[in-house]
Amino acid sequence: MAGQEEHRVCDLGIPVRSVNLRGFVVGKDAAGSEALYAMMGQQADNLFVLQINPRDGSCVQHGAPAPHSDRAAASAKERPVPDSPRARLSPQPEPGSNYPTASVWGKDDRLYVGAAYSGHLLCLDPKRGALEDLGAINPPLATFPCGIGVDADGKLWIGCYGDASLTAYDPVTGEFKTFGRMDEEDMYCYPQVGSDGTIACSIGVTKPHVVAFDPATGEKRTVGPVMGAAKPGQSVSLQRGSDGLLYVVSSKGNFRVRGLKAEPADEVPPAAAPTLSDGSTFGFADAEQQGFRRLAINNTRTGKKREFCLDYEAAGTAIFLLHLGPDGKVYGSSVLPEHLFRYDPATDEVADFGRCSISTGEAYSMGNFDGKLYICSYPGARLSVYDPKRPCHFGEEEGDNPRDLGRMDEVSFRPRAMLTGPLGRVWTGSIPDYGMWGGPLSWFDPATGRKGTCRSMLEDQSLVSLAWLEQLGLIAAGTSIYGGSGTEPRAKEAALCLWDPAGEKLVWHGSPRAGTQSITALVMGAKRLLYGIAQGAQPSGQSFALLFAFDARSRSFLDSIPLPEGAPMANSLQVGPDGAVWGLTSDVLFRLDAATRKLQVVVNLPGEFDIAGPMVGNTLYFATNHRLRALTLGGGPRRA
Repeated sequence: MAGQEEHRVCDLGIPVRSVNLRGFVVGKDAAGSEALYAMMGQQADNLFVLQINPRDGSCVQHGAPAPHSDRAAASAKERPVPDSPRARLSPQPEPGSNYPTASVWGKDDRLYVGAAYSGHLLCLDPKRGALEDLGAINPPLATFPCGIGVDADGKLWIGCYGDASLTAYDPVTGEFKTFGRMDEEDMYCYPQVGSDGTIACSIGVTKPHVVAFDPATGEKRTVGPVMGAAKPGQSVSLQRGSDGLLYVVSSKGNFRVRGLKAEPADEVPPAAAPTLSDGSTFGFADAEQQGFRRLAINNTRTGKKREFCLDYEAAGTAIFLLHLGPDGKVYGSSVLPEHLFRYDPATDEVADFGRCSISTGEAYSMGNFDGKLYICSYPGARLSVYDPKRPCHFGEEEGDNPRDLGRMDEVSFRPRAMLTGPLGRVWTGSIPDYGMWGGPLSWFDPATGRKGTCRSMLEDQSLVSLAWLEQLGLIAAGTSIYGGSGTEPRAKEAALCLWDPAGEKLVWHGSPRAGTQSITALVMGAKRLLYGIAQGAQPSGQSFALLFAFDARSRSFLDSIPLPEGAPMANSLQVGPDGAVWGLTSDVLFRLDAATRKLQVVVNLPGEFDIAGPMVGNTLYFATNHRLRALTLGGGPRRA
């Protein structure tokens, strides 16, 4: 294999240029005429707001500025989030304003947008014609604005994820005032303001409930029932009725929130869907295809329907997963929205196939079986199957391609790992639903269409990596102590598990090092040894990331080698064309020298490796944010 000086990197293109729509707001333009505002997120650049003239479909694109560096740095405090493609120990997303997660039209005739993950408040004044950054809402933990309410005085009430905090913003003074956490354990806070001045927050997700807040005294009080997370038949939500008042709607009864009290309510006036002033409804005609280019306006009184093609520029959608398909071509998924794409090394063609799942997030795992590509997606761990030999037409029916086959089970949500083959099945390991602990090992049998699941291999742990020990007839599974979003870990230590799929039982488990929090990659290497990446923290609090070797026959861990610089990448280990084990961090491509049992840094590209892809011959495919790229070892043509 080649040395550092011989590698060649080339960009293969931007496979997907789409947006993640975060809703509409009806407002006014600079002349005071009615305007429609569409909030649009993207990863290759900051979010933008599309100001649309509903009469002729003309639009103006307003891009968000980069967050103020000092406040963005404060907002980007690292905390464990197990959902990052890189699977860092502290993978807090970069502090850009990429996602418009909350928005409202203010009483001052300005549009306000909450941006993640910067945790900043943005403002568009139509008369000024620019989207401005008003600053961080409540740094450092409040990185994701969940909702914004407006009171009678025009003050904004903003709830955030990270610390379930409630913050007020006064447009007159330009000041933020934070009232702290609305719950001491949960992380999500969705506020609403009633026409009578009542302020209440929907709290999630481990024990969903509603908290009422008195801004005069700072007192907060739980009103209505408190639910357990994801309990069948249990539900609770906060709604603003058509009368402008706030209601708790739950499986244990409905209540009107008045101040800090909840009164039983026989009926809840349903909130009316937003419309234009003439009663017209609106939406994207191509929303099902995740296109967000064709705006449809329907006048419900006259029955007249109009459709406009919106003219805007999207910078690019981040790549979340890369995989070598059964036809030798490189497949991948974009994130928010999820599109399936393909790169053909023989023709250099990049094709965006669009939607591949009822899920609209991203594909967390892929696998090949019987000449077909299986795709498992977030949210809901929905399985899809794509046949490269047939034309592309997404749906849920027989003959559709890709075809959505439904959820793997009712608990799996982020299907981090896939394994195909054992018992003629497709296997997935997952992180569970929001507010839950214990990620399942689930399977699908293509021959019969049957599905099955093991609820939790180890109590309160998720399954994030899988490998097949064919000689022993066992599945190796790496766990993570992290549960679903909105939870804090209950388990103390992650483990490597050996599972008998025929007997449906756990036969052994152990940890490569004390303090291991996640085993994020597994691969079978030479001499029947299993290799994996373990990440964790020592008693001193110092983090570690290491490559370990495991002998499944003797049930013993062998080598334990510290990884080189950079953030270790989930499921990045693979056996290269030379038979050696290769892997990636965010900074380097490394190789395990079988003779010396040492890691060799082959290529150093600091910060360039965002998503690990397959090695084909002497070429490694990978992604840097929205760009598909190739690293050729030993030379090859250089391309822009």
